[in-house]
Amino acid sequence: MNKVVIIARKEFTEITRSRILIYLLILLAILTISSLTVSFLVFNNQVTEYQHSLDLLTQLGKEPVNLSPILYPLNLLRGVVDYVEIVGAIVGLLLGYISIAKERNTKALKLLLSRPVTKKEVAYGKILGNALFILILMSIIGITAVFIISFIGGIVLSPVELLKVVLFIIFSTMYIVLFFMVSFFLSLQQRTISHALILSFTIWLAVVLIIPQIGDTMDPDNQVPGGLFKSMNIDKPLEKLIIAKFSDYENTRGFIEQISVTKNYERIMFAIFGIKQTYNGVPLLTALADNLGNIVLLIIYVILGFTADYLLLMRNKNYLRG
Repeated sequence: MNKVVIIARKEFTEITRSRILIYLLILLAILTISSLTVSFLVFNNQVTEYQHSLDLLTQLGKEPVNLSPILYPLNLLRGVVDYVEIVGAIVGLLLGYISIAKERNTKALKLLLSRPVTKKEVAYGKILGNALFILILMSIIGITAVFIISFIGGIVLSPVELLKVVLFIIFSTMYIVLFFMVSFFLSLQQRTISHALILSFTIWLAVVLIIPQIGDTMDPDNQVPGGLFKSMNIDKPLEKLIIAKFSDYENTRGFIEQISVTKNYERIMFAIFGIKQTYNGVPLLTALADNLGNIVLLIIYVILGFTADYLLLMRNKNYLRG
């Protein structure tokens, strides 16, 4: 059997024995179920309130001003996307940390490298094993979401909507793998393994929580419920004209958001799922084309992460020092 596959299988087996990661997997599944359940309840409540208002207007002989709430089932996955951004990133960090920490404690990899196994095979095996675990994790989350929407919500998803869930699994796997690579790199690079974990969570705090919030705060359209421009009855052409007057400001805000892979991931998923209302009813290819820059950046981040891990592992002879 290929040595890379053997190392990947060893890595995967050890991950499944980690109680912390299994608990996080269960937590993510519970959050998915609760998020979708609450979303369905909120939507049903909106429909009920609309129906009551419609009945009241009918009795008064008036016509309704607002349209009936429309259910776009994948919009309900907003909470799931948020949880992947936060909890999924933590899973990736812990995987990277544990992957190196256990080797420093057991010295198993030093023994393995004393045999005809190259560092390249070790790097590929470890990344492959962890990526496989993350892919299975996100597949479970995706299948759980489809199950709840279909069997509890009573909604039959179309082939295109199912394809969107598959894309969610793929992009979410890439997103979490990137955090694994960051933690893996720091765990290799730091002499004290606990320092690597602290640095990893510092990066997580900045990339996942702080930088996206700065970008959102700088967006004037986020400061008013429903949008600033919409509240002022400003149409799209005029909105674009106003924004163009502040191009430097918008470019700065966009640059700050682009630094965060979390924001890239969020934009991709919000477009695919139609969570951003402008993408409701828009063809999938159009949504992907509009977010091609975010997709390319996410891919570049993953490639850079893999390259950094690979080069550090190749060059550092004492990467398992205690």
